[in-house]
Amino acid sequence: MPAASSLRMFELIENVGDEYLVATYAMTLPADTDVLARAAAFAVGQTIGTWLEVPGITESMRAHHEARVLSVLSVPALDTDGPGRPESFGYLVRLALPTVNFGASIPMLLTTVLGNDASTSVEAKLVDLELPATLTAQFAGPKFGVAGLRELTGVTDRPLLLNMIKPCAGLTPEAAADIFAQTALGGIDMIKDDELIANPAYSPVVDRVKLFTEAARVAADTTGVETVYIPNVTDRPDRMLATAARVVDAGARALMVTYATVGYGGLEALAEAVDVPVLAHFAGAAPFFEGPNTGMSAPLAMGLLPRLAGADLALVISPYGGYPLRGLQYVRTAHQLLLPRPGLLPTMPVIGGGLHPGTVDRYISELGTDIVLGVGGAIQGHPGGPAAGVRAMRQAIDARLSGVGAAEAATQHLELRQALDAWGSI
Repeated sequence: MPAASSLRMFELIENVGDEYLVATYAMTLPADTDVLARAAAFAVGQTIGTWLEVPGITESMRAHHEARVLSVLSVPALDTDGPGRPESFGYLVRLALPTVNFGASIPMLLTTVLGNDASTSVEAKLVDLELPATLTAQFAGPKFGVAGLRELTGVTDRPLLLNMIKPCAGLTPEAAADIFAQTALGGIDMIKDDELIANPAYSPVVDRVKLFTEAARVAADTTGVETVYIPNVTDRPDRMLATAARVVDAGARALMVTYATVGYGGLEALAEAVDVPVLAHFAGAAPFFEGPNTGMSAPLAMGLLPRLAGADLALVISPYGGYPLRGLQYVRTAHQLLLPRPGLLPTMPVIGGGLHPGTVDRYISELGTDIVLGVGGAIQGHPGGPAAGVRAMRQAIDARLSGVGAAEAATQHLELRQALDAWGSI
């Protein structure tokens, strides 16, 4: 393996140009490990891929294709040895990887930063990626983003509201259309498929699009809001793209896909193939980030990568619905979707899990108004029915934006009062 003292494998960040992507890894190693040697070997394994001198390796190849170690930081940040030294240390290792090795390909980018040669591997978790502007500019990113979604829905100054059809599976298109119609009568902005239904034989997605689109038009005569239906087209890539074309031709104004199962490259192909917004669902993504020592961080898996791949909306797990995601990672995921990034439009976070009118203030306070509130049970299970559930959510949102507390607003709105009585407020 490369010696820790070899300067060739190390570089200062000041000397790294736009031709490098910077990847940061967290790892834990025994205290007596030569961490610089391990980091250098890791850098080799992620790029030219061999720790032995084999025929074909040239100095030019090393200069243009081999990664460099930018920094190795220990946690805790002890500079001296002595009594009480821990048996192991955590490290943050930053590598600069030449973008010429993978180009504007998310599958190959991930292969480079996550896959490695077993002979030079180390157990590590990818926790951050810093993309040079020259690389980011090669990705299309979202076509519509926040502004396009607001134009589509006609909502300019508040969070959007989204519901999902329940039960998840087993409904005929006609039965599901009835549920859609009842919910749309509340004036909801969007209704999506559950992730567990796409295009089964008992409920062809094109049939749903036609029935739901008509139900949305009928409800709009009463509410003035033509609810956007978001059908799920998740499938193997060839069938997914063919289905997407058919449902858009049938009238769909947005689409949904589960990127963890079709791949980030599949999401990218879908977003580029259609001219409607795409919702990226996180179903199946938890194994990407749940491991403490391997995989990648949640803000990358559910934030940066879906945005890079072209998602206009992306579901974000909140820590308040029962899943043990840390609050820091939840907020940082939203940041990866929303904060300005040169060359890419922002992706609108869809917050799901345990939402009800009593939680509206918390979500807006934490993330602002450029979000989608994905509400399931609190709409479908509202004491007054789905339409009342939608109205209760709107009443809570309007109260928050007017500076009025939910409890005070509930004295003027029956639907909101029923929701707060049922689920309380936080």
